[in-house]
Amino acid sequence: MPLFMIALGVAILVLLIVKLKLNTFVALIIVSTLVGLLLGIPITKINTVIENGIGSQLGSLAIVFGLGAMLGRLIADSGAGYRIAMVLSEKFGRRQIEWAIVLASFIIGLALFFEVGLVVLLPIVFVIANE
Repeated sequence: MPLFMIALGVAILVLLIVKLKLNTFVALIIVSTLVGLLLGIPITKINTVIENGIGSQLGSLAIVFGLGAMLGRLIADSGAGYRIAMVLSEKFGRRQIEWAIVLASFIIGLALFFEVGLVVLLPIVFVIANE
């Protein structure tokens, strides 16, 4: 029976990614939670099991990076990265753009983990570099 539930989880994972075009990281977390529940793992232990499954060394870091990368991609795709880059360029001028990046990094870094802040700022830095 556990093998059937795992096979069902793989089928649902493929369906979420291929048919519904859901982000692979989010689909993996959803399916991992669902399979954990189907296998009878207590709901309070599922997050620990998923973290251990991703890797005891990279568990929490991988989740932070994954979610941070998704947030960074949203910033880039929505045009927010371009807007932030343009406002910083206008306020500081092209010659002082380094200070604008330092200020933006400081402000974003106060509220986020370093890893997430880095991933969020990368699209902004790339837009500024292209300009």
